[in-house]
Amino acid sequence: MNNEPSNNEKGYFDDLGSQPSSRKLQLVRSGSKQFGIFTDEIAAIVSWQEPAPLPHSPKSVRGVVSVDGRMLTVLDLVSLTAGETSANGEPGKLIALRGDEQLALAVTEVGEEIDLAAEDLARVETAGSVVLGNLKHAGAEIGVLNLKELFPTAIQGRERRRRRF
Repeated sequence: MNNEPSNNEKGYFDDLGSQPSSRKLQLVRSGSKQFGIFTDEIAAIVSWQEPAPLPHSPKSVRGVVSVDGRMLTVLDLVSLTAGETSANGEPGKLIALRGDEQLALAVTEVGEEIDLAAEDLARVETAGSVVLGNLKHAGAEIGVLNLKELFPTAIQGRERRRRRF
């Protein structure tokens, strides 16, 4: 019998197997808010390119772009987290994410990369939240993103189109 804890009992640092108790976090700014994304969840950081709009998409979906030969849906972090559209003009960078959902994030600027210890993260207990937890760094509060909840939050209340055979 396996006595290891299930994924529900493990912390976020253990989700991907045997991870160390510290992970690298890429700091980014979107509008006036600062966020962190685990570096192992980032496929590429590229200069801003205008996404092709998607008809009838939610306001948090800016459109689609091609990054390194992959078509990615670009999400606006400000509208996902605050419910408002980014008012600070065009973002400066796109962050292509790893994963099945083929997503990219529009961010104003990319900051430094820091080490995050598991005990430094104050977890957010809201189920389905885009923010996994918060941490204080250099006097600023940083929301660490829960990438598994980005797409469900973006399409909230909308039915996803499925191929029919």
